[in-house]
Amino acid sequence: MRILPVGDSDARLLEPVLHADDRGFFARSWCAQSVREAGFAFTPLQGNVSLTRGAGTLRGMHFQRAPRPDPKIVRCSLGRIHDVIVDLREGSPTRGQAFAHVLDGARPQLLCVPGGFAHGFQLLSEEAMVEYLMGEVYVPELYDGFCHDDPALGLAWPLPVRGLSEKDRAWPPLAGRVPWLASSREGTHA
Repeated sequence: MRILPVGDSDARLLEPVLHADDRGFFARSWCAQSVREAGFAFTPLQGNVSLTRGAGTLRGMHFQRAPRPDPKIVRCSLGRIHDVIVDLREGSPTRGQAFAHVLDGARPQLLCVPGGFAHGFQLLSEEAMVEYLMGEVYVPELYDGFCHDDPALGLAWPLPVRGLSEKDRAWPPLAGRVPWLASSREGTHA
């Protein structure tokens, strides 16, 4: 697997080697050794999958608060998504910055997201399946998020946003919860 940086963050993009012929391709979808070589300390504890329909539909932005932040490895296995992560970690040099990448089921890549990052995505295709390996179990009382258009971040989405869940629409603004965010926006990459 090729290991690619994600901006200046310590998130990583792993690009599997494709063995292709006229039938399609074969690729390794998970390799603990490659993940370790990328400098990503990760042990999968849970696997999740989502199927989402409708170009422009958005899921996110979600994270799990300390003391159990949730590192994850994200892969789009069908369709295309505009994937966004935001570093919320105290003391991180990229705190408050957003990083965006297109994940495509036709080009299998793994996005290694450290714990303490928020994550969300928007469909660029009519349907997408996104798979997650989670490095922490889900703790409902620590589950959190913020709205896709939170003014403290000013995230840019490539399509008009649609299909938001009621929960994703109702997240409280980050500004009152993380006051440092407004001063760090100049580093935003999304």
